[in-house]
Amino acid sequence: MIRDSLREALARMADTPVLWITGLYLGALFALDLLIPAAGDTTLGARIGFLGLCALPFFLGGTYGVIRADGAGLRGYLESGARYYFTILLAAAVIVAAGFVTVLLLLVPFTLLGGTPLEFLPVAVLGVGIPFAFFTFFSDTAAVFEDRKVLDSIRRSVEFVLGRPGRALSFYLVNLAVGLLGLFFAVFLWSFIIADRIQPFMEANQTALFHNMTAPDLVNLIGVPGLEAGAAIGFAAVALGATLLLTFKACYFRRAVSAAPSAPAAGEFDEKGRWYRY
Repeated sequence: MIRDSLREALARMADTPVLWITGLYLGALFALDLLIPAAGDTTLGARIGFLGLCALPFFLGGTYGVIRADGAGLRGYLESGARYYFTILLAAAVIVAAGFVTVLLLLVPFTLLGGTPLEFLPVAVLGVGIPFAFFTFFSDTAAVFEDRKVLDSIRRSVEFVLGRPGRALSFYLVNLAVGLLGLFFAVFLWSFIIADRIQPFMEANQTALFHNMTAPDLVNLIGVPGLEAGAAIGFAAVALGATLLLTFKACYFRRAVSAAPSAPAAGEFDEKGRWYRY
């Protein structure tokens, strides 16, 4: 199923251009978040990043709506994005809020035992974030493909993963492998382009540089052309990777739901053998 879903995703990317809108948006957001803070305006970069993430559910709803409608165009993309925007956004907000509260609850006993919260915080975040992401990853697809409401979409995602934990884990590993492969090639290409500028950095005392070099120093070392090259490479990598992985996710969810056996309807037979549904 995973292989067939990946093949379908590649085919849909080739014959449905509107699926690239979300990837291009995320690629542009990544490039802006790289260039604006490098120019010295970290506040503006943080605001753009936050607003960009708030707008992301619209693009997710558009992508999933196009795949659900089997080839809808730009109009269908926009309508689906507007229709499911608040459902996806609120579901994500509930998940993040629940994770935040869980992390705080884990920090309380650690603090009472005399520990420092900042020391335990990374472990708590990973310990909470990974399980939360594992079980709620399909809440946005459930909201679109099955018209689920906010809390119901989260419940459906948990139910979907629990019903096929092995296949869900395999799906996550394939996504991780594709993402790491794309990251490797992007970093390798960027390193090749700016190799002459970072060579002194690689030959210097790494410990001293780590403690003394600031973000502006790193920007000056790489240079404006190097940053622009990184932004261009990052834009292309994020646009391609996001388009592939989001389409892959939607195709996998739809195939898995279609292949799942439907639950028998609740009811009973009367004395004449006629079926009455509750």
